[in-house]
Amino acid sequence: MEISGRISPIKIGAYLNNIKEKDKISAPTAHTSEAAAKRDKVELSQTVREVNKAREELASIPDIRAEKVDEIKRQIDDGTYKIDGNKIAFNMIRQSLIDEIA
Repeated sequence: MEISGRISPIKIGAYLNNIKEKDKISAPTAHTSEAAAKRDKVELSQTVREVNKAREELASIPDIRAEKVDEIKRQIDDGTYKIDGNKIAFNMIRQSLIDEIA
């Protein structure tokens, strides 16, 4: 970088002072770091910890119960699988009412 012209020592001194002041403002001190560390703290409530644990346990459960599917397939193949129309109608109405409430 080339600076041309005459620069007064007063201007240079002011420039250096500005740089020093800027460094003081932007550079965090040990004291402010400690204060920030003490102030910034996250604690999860017992309820949140229980919900997180329940989510983890639910995630470990498979979406498809293979033993149940195999049993129904076997019943279909054997001709012993029975469909209960009343139970299906009841559950459809029940789910419809639940959806209306929610």
